[in-house]
Amino acid sequence: MTIRFHAVSLAALCLFSPVLPAHSATLGPAAVLDIGLTVSVTQVGTFAAPAGTNNYASPVTIGDHLYIVNQRGGTLSIHTGDGTMTSVISPSGGIPAGVSPTGANALVNIAGADGRIYVAYTSSTLPTGFANVEALPEDPKYGTVSTYQLVYSYTQQADGSLTDPQPLAAFETSTVSGGHFGGGMLVLPDGNLLIARGDNLGGNDYGGTGAQAPDNTVAKLLIVDGTSGEVTVAATGVRNVQQLIYADNSRTTIAFADIGWRAAEEINVIDTAALIDTATVENFGWGIASDGLAREGTFYVGYDGTGTKEQNAAILGEAPLGEEGFLQPYAQFTREGGTFDSYFASSGPIASDISFSSIGFLFADLGTGNLFATLADASESVLNDVYKVWVQSPTGALVSMYEYLGNRRPDLRFFTFADGSVGAISERFGTIYRIAEVSLPAVPLPATGGMLLSALAAGALMRRRARR
Repeated sequence: MTIRFHAVSLAALCLFSPVLPAHSATLGPAAVLDIGLTVSVTQVGTFAAPAGTNNYASPVTIGDHLYIVNQRGGTLSIHTGDGTMTSVISPSGGIPAGVSPTGANALVNIAGADGRIYVAYTSSTLPTGFANVEALPEDPKYGTVSTYQLVYSYTQQADGSLTDPQPLAAFETSTVSGGHFGGGMLVLPDGNLLIARGDNLGGNDYGGTGAQAPDNTVAKLLIVDGTSGEVTVAATGVRNVQQLIYADNSRTTIAFADIGWRAAEEINVIDTAALIDTATVENFGWGIASDGLAREGTFYVGYDGTGTKEQNAAILGEAPLGEEGFLQPYAQFTREGGTFDSYFASSGPIASDISFSSIGFLFADLGTGNLFATLADASESVLNDVYKVWVQSPTGALVSMYEYLGNRRPDLRFFTFADGSVGAISERFGTIYRIAEVSLPAVPLPATGGMLLSALAAGALMRRRARR
């Protein structure tokens, strides 16, 4: 994805756009805009039987092989073009000696390149061979019994099978109900592993002090040395990052969603070289900082004093854009309607110069599957707007993804096929889709409407001020 300045396309898109919504008067992200962005969605395969208990990570393409990561089942398979599933890791083979996969994330995730694949497990036992175990903070909030998140390095064979697992890194993992464990993984240009660790706390907690503390690995982006297993903190203050991607084939920019709580779903973008340079540890703001506040999106989150528990937190204020010491999001959004009384979590993002033209990053609400995007010519240096994305139905009608999939919760996870085009799976349906942007004809507006929209576009540009 090429990242450029945004002014030209906003003016152009106003030729057929409806009126842009204004920023909400209450504290929260700006409203999602609608300029008619549209995609086609085509089912191209299946990988599992439909089930509400299915739990899969985003598929991962490594070389010519598409790997399906069954987190709950603790299995890894290769999906071929004819729909065949070939087992790579399962309870009957491929799991390292001494590893006892457990929980809904028994096999957390994988990442790979150049003949090496990293695999992360959640294990109730700690095998031998790890030089060190990264401990949880000493705080009862993390529970009294720990499991372990274990990272192994495998050799990838030509047929996609994995051999010779080598232990690299081990982390104590909280057993708190509903805990955020992250799990996003990405191979860095130097071959080392970037892995996201969640805050390891439950859904009703605003990060604790551990998320901001430099002496632990919770709520962090970590670099794991591919040879020694040495763990280095690259960034702090992330809540629950489940997928890490490169913005394009240059691998110079990394993007990820951080699932929000009270204030905002975040889309974050960071320069790869800046992240790897650990002389400066980037801070995305989640967790209680020295001022007693957690940061979620561009908002302060903390205890509002109205409840009996510290967890009764609320949005307390809006941080200044470019707040010193914190890296603010590339974009932020919240559920349509702005309420927090139902399940909502961001999935993605994904980028592709093959599948998209106006769309830069595509992402979704995990529960409804409804699609959102930033624009391809958005800037890394400002807080960007978020846009609704429609799906073109077989009849040509524009519908939401939720409607397109039959008004059922799909749990979408995004990936790219070997040719670089965008795909998605529905965890619950066991289906695979190909997604591509659709260019719709512009609808001319009366001269007065065009001038009004141009003015609104200028206002939108004024909202997107520097984010650091």
